[in-house]
Amino acid sequence: MSLDKLDYVLALAEERNLTRAARKAFISQPTLTNYINRLEEQLGVKLFDRSVTPIEITRAGALYIEQMKKIQLAETNLRNELRILGSMETVFHLGIGATRGNHWLPLLLPEFCRRHPEMGIQLHEQGEEFLEVGVRQGEIDLAIGVLDTGYPELCYEKLAEEPVLLAIPRSYACVRDLPLTEATPARPYAIPPTQVNGLPFLLPYPGNGSYRSSKLLLHEAGVRPGRILSYSNMSTARQLCALGLGALFVTGALFERTLPGGQERIAFCTLQQPVYTRTSVAAYRPENPRAALCREAIALTRELVLPRLELPV
Repeated sequence: MSLDKLDYVLALAEERNLTRAARKAFISQPTLTNYINRLEEQLGVKLFDRSVTPIEITRAGALYIEQMKKIQLAETNLRNELRILGSMETVFHLGIGATRGNHWLPLLLPEFCRRHPEMGIQLHEQGEEFLEVGVRQGEIDLAIGVLDTGYPELCYEKLAEEPVLLAIPRSYACVRDLPLTEATPARPYAIPPTQVNGLPFLLPYPGNGSYRSSKLLLHEAGVRPGRILSYSNMSTARQLCALGLGALFVTGALFERTLPGGQERIAFCTLQQPVYTRTSVAAYRPENPRAALCREAIALTRELVLPRLELPV
């Protein structure tokens, strides 16, 4: 039951004709016939009924093909996993949330790749609640995001303080009369929480990087949203906010970068003074063989990413 000749069986199953199947498998018809004969003899069952035209697959043949395909897939997956394990030392695993990665990685990776042209890079763009787990389990070398910082075996390095603002469509009555020169990312408008009560809100799914901060700000301000539209992609949420579908907690500077002219449609507000900030950090295992690469990536982030995004350290 050789997997390397499974294609012979599959060709005959598809073509139902020895001549066409042999041509498809790039072998002669006698070679194909002899192989099928030997295989059926080894198995003790008939895989094909060759007494009829076109040739028919027997029940045993259908079962054989189904199971052999599963074995073939399992072997392929095993080979891929072994190949990955064999090249682990030349692959740098970087974990980052999808939204943050959209802004940070284009500024970080070109220089990092230039310095390490031989290094493969595997990006893990997933919810931040999973990133630290990946670092602890050795699946991720470096995680960047708003992390729990609750694992003593990990090394954490602070990156930036990110101001969190409430983006409210200017079509809403509570901000409609504000001048365009007010309620900007640089000068957010301090809006009373009572004016926000009952507004439609765009809120992230649990696991999204801004989930905890959004829930915290609503709770501390005593705000009860009206209709809630849950999202997993911040880029989509920004577009929906600009279309007036709900208020949204955002990092103001990044909102402006991804939605130029958004200030004409969006009022940037804060529910508290001083403006709430969330801390982005980097996490890695100090005993990781690639810890030096982690520290280098962190240094490049501070040098190339944070100043460009105007994020205070």
